[in-house]
Amino acid sequence: MIFPSINRLIANGPLDVLCSSSSMVSGMKKNSKAHGPQPATKERILQVAEELFAQKGFEGTRTRDIAEQVGINISTLHFHWKSKEELYAAVYQNLLAQRAKLAEEVFALLAQPPAAGRWRETVQTVVDKMFTFFRVHQHAARLDSYRILEATAPRVTLQQGQSLLMTVAERLRRLLPADVARRLDVELTILTLNALLREYFTNPAIFGRLLGERSKEVLETRVERYAQQSVARLFDLM
Repeated sequence: MIFPSINRLIANGPLDVLCSSSSMVSGMKKNSKAHGPQPATKERILQVAEELFAQKGFEGTRTRDIAEQVGINISTLHFHWKSKEELYAAVYQNLLAQRAKLAEEVFALLAQPPAAGRWRETVQTVVDKMFTFFRVHQHAARLDSYRILEATAPRVTLQQGQSLLMTVAERLRRLLPADVARRLDVELTILTLNALLREYFTNPAIFGRLLGERSKEVLETRVERYAQQSVARLFDLM
């Protein structure tokens, strides 16, 4: 069993991406207080921007549309965010910070060695956390889909996503049994599992039709079971 070996990984400290993303967002909040009132307005702009970027993508969203939905004029929006690119990057930094937090929770969970024969429960808990992430962050799947499709979106978001992926993959690779780490493409495995959940949560109804599943409950159980099997294969537990 490989779980005890992760204790030394947790001791290495939190993910660098989590620290940098959280500090950047925190810095933005501090700056809003230092340069002007109404920090709640800035947060509201960020929330509405996330909703519209998820609905229309970077290219299809105008800062004027965001301002109108928030109920402010365009100059107020640009007082807080200088450009659409800066606002989009902030939305994605928030999302990446939450992804990094999820990764830390998963690593911390794996740091607790399961009782003999109880690894299935650990795998199920890991997958439950992944599903909960997409349920709580309802725009994450569509934001990811648009980021893949839109070449004009700020490149910094792709670079930050790649940094997070490589950080998680490296820690996971060091956790895996040596023979599994040698034959498994860890990065592609992570991306494949994320793609499954992204496609499902982007539009569960369409996803269900493709699979011929009309029952939402049956569909979600099927997707969740497959995700559990994928995680189990990752750790060579099947």
